Amino acid sequence: MNIDNQLVVINTPKNKYLSVVENNKEFITNEGKFKFSDIQKIPSIITTSTGIDFQIYSPTYKEFVLLMKRGPQIIYPKDVGQIIVESNLHNSSKILEIGSGSGALTLYLYSLLKNTGKLYTLDSSKTNQRRANKTITRYLSTYSSDTVDVTFINEELSKFNFESIDENIDAIITDVPEPWEFFINNKIQNNINWVSYLPSMSQIMRFNETLGKNNFQDIEIKEVILRDWIVDEKVVRPTNKLVSHTGFLISAKYIKY
Repeated sequence: MNIDNQLVVINTPKNKYLSVVENNKEFITNEGKFKFSDIQKIPSIITTSTGIDFQIYSPTYKEFVLLMKRGPQIIYPKDVGQIIVESNLHNSSKILEIGSGSGALTLYLYSLLKNTGKLYTLDSSKTNQRRANKTITRYLSTYSSDTVDVTFINEELSKFNFESIDENIDAIITDVPEPWEFFINNKIQNNINWVSYLPSMSQIMRFNETLGKNNFQDIEIKEVILRDWIVDEKVVRPTNKLVSHTGFLISAKYIKY
């Protein structure tokens, strides 16, 4: 099995690292070091120079996006799950993502669709889109040799023409600070589920008004709070770490009667 250039998690007693196997190099930490060439298979356990065992295995989506290098702030996994539900997504959905960013959400959307649906992702920054494309390609290369089929649209949202997309889009998901700019030049005329991720209540208030003016219904605003629990033989209690406010979600749908 050729594992050179594979993406892996290196799990030490104190930390988790995201790394790429490079057979001619060493992995070095304060807890010890080892040669990548010592890895014969994935998953495996490697004993380091200090006698400490490191676990080596393929990353989950959650581990990958939380450990990867990023540019713009990512949408956290706890919010991604809610976005999927609020958008009513399935593997044949045709999605317009507005705000490619670092590609964390783009990756999950593509993983859901694979090649049975269609994903368009718009961003004004070519740098962001190169980063998002690399994020998708790097993660999926661990599991598949398929060519990634995502359509990147490099354009300012305020100048974007929705009719330029030659598909019947059924979900629009945004992670940009001013999603109302979509409606400067565009009007929704078909059935659409819309979800926007926004960090502040002032943005939510403005966009809530915009959705209402554009005849969207069932507008809902929520935030996702995540709290882990410790369960062992002696104690059951919540952890001291609470993943609380990362952003608000505003969802709505347009129905053409």
